[in-house]
Amino acid sequence: MVAAGGYILQVPKDRRELLLQEAEHGGSFYRSKPLVSEPVSPFDHSRRAPLAVFASFKDGFITHIADGRKGQFAATGLVRLNLEDLQPLKRPVSFDEILAGISARVAWHVEQRLKAGGLLPSKSLDAFVDCITELDTSISPRLARYSGHRAQALRRLEPRVRENLAYQKESLGLALEIAGISRDELLAWTPTDDQPQSFLDGLPGARVREDAMLLADFSTLPGFEAIGETTHYGSKVFVSERDPSKRLTVIMANRLPLEQQTGADLVYFNEAYRSFVLVQYKAMEKRDSETEFRWQAKDQFCDEIDRMESLLAELRKLPSGQQPDGFRFSDNPFFLKFCPRVVFNPDDKGLFKGIYLPLDLWKRADAAGWFTGKRGGKVLTFDNVGRRINNSEFVGLVAGSWVGTTIEQSAVLGELVRKVLETGKTVTIAIKHASDTADDSKRSAE
Repeated sequence: MVAAGGYILQVPKDRRELLLQEAEHGGSFYRSKPLVSEPVSPFDHSRRAPLAVFASFKDGFITHIADGRKGQFAATGLVRLNLEDLQPLKRPVSFDEILAGISARVAWHVEQRLKAGGLLPSKSLDAFVDCITELDTSISPRLARYSGHRAQALRRLEPRVRENLAYQKESLGLALEIAGISRDELLAWTPTDDQPQSFLDGLPGARVREDAMLLADFSTLPGFEAIGETTHYGSKVFVSERDPSKRLTVIMANRLPLEQQTGADLVYFNEAYRSFVLVQYKAMEKRDSETEFRWQAKDQFCDEIDRMESLLAELRKLPSGQQPDGFRFSDNPFFLKFCPRVVFNPDDKGLFKGIYLPLDLWKRADAAGWFTGKRGGKVLTFDNVGRRINNSEFVGLVAGSWVGTTIEQSAVLGELVRKVLETGKTVTIAIKHASDTADDSKRSAE
C-alpha cells in the first residue's frame, strides 16, 4: 500500500541561503507556491503519496517543514527532492529536544536520520511528528495526516466503512481529474471525531446538510430535488490553483449510514454542454492466478443493469436537438468501471486501475458470449473483455463532453439520482461550472 512518508533533509551550508531566497521569491504564474529542489541520495517513495520534509538549515536543528516530492535523477547517483511551501518553524527545534521527546524504541532510528538525513521508517515518523507538533503547535494542522493519532483513528474504521470511503474517494478523484483540477486536496483528508457519513466529511471546507444555504445554492441544479430528499448530504467546491476560473462543485448524498452503504456511483455534469455521464464501480476479485468479476441472473448487478436500461429508454424518447454543443459521439451516459483492487488509502491521490466499458459495449460482448464461462457462468476478466477504455482515455472523452447525454436529455437527471440512491449507494454528483470551459473562451473571443 502507498503510504505517507517523512524525510529529514540536511541542507548543505553552501546551499542554505540560495534555497531560502528561492523559496521566498521563486513563485511563478503556473505555481502559487514556490518550488525549490535539492539533490539527495536515491530513496524509495511513491510520487502519488504525501511526503513531509523536515529541513535543517542550521546545524543540530530542524528549522523548516515543506511538502516534498521525489523528482527525477539530478546527477549520477542522486535524485531531486522537490520542496514546496517551505515554512519556518516558530523557532528552531534542536535534535536533542526531539530525541528526548520520543520513545526509546524508535530513538535510535530517528537519531540516525537526524545525523545523515533520509527517509524515516513509518513508526519513527509517527513518533517524530507527534513530538515536533507538541514542540510547535502551529504546524499541527499541516502535519495531521502524518501523526500517530491519525493512524490509530484509521485502524478503528470498520472494513465496510473503509470500502465505502474508498469508492467515494475514487469517484471524487475521477471527477477532479476530468475537470482538470489537482487531486492534491484528497491528501488533506483526516478521520473525523464522529462517525463520517461520506468522504467529504473529512476534507477541510466541506459543508453539511444542516447548512441552510446549501439547498439555496443548488436549487437550480438538475436532479437536486432528489438529493434534498436524502438523509445525508454535503458539498465542497474545488478550485484550480493554476486557473481559479476552474471550479468543480461536488455533492455526496446517501440514505444510509456509511457502514450500511453499498458503494458509490459518480454522476459528472458539464454545466456548459448540459451533459452528464454516470460511472458505476464494480470490484473484481482475485481467484487463482486471475482477477475476475462474476455475476448471475437476477442478482444485484443485473438489477442495476436493468435500471440503467430503463432510464436509457426514457432518455431516448427525448429529442436530441440540433445545437452544435449537443453533439456527442455517444449519448448513452452509462459506463461500468471494473476495479481489480478497492483499497481505502487516504495517503494515495491516484485513481484505481481498472477497465471502463460503455454499457453498449458490455451488452454486445455479453450477447456474443465473451463472458460465458466453461460451465455456463458469467465472468469478466482482463483476458476475455477485449476492447476497453483506460483512465486517461475516459477522462478525455468526458472532459470534452464527447460522450454523455444531450442538452435535452439532461432534464431526467433527478430520476437517475433517485435510482442510484435506491440501491443503497452514495451518489457523487460533480458539477463542472460553465464559465470553466473552452467554449466560454471561444464565445468571449467572437
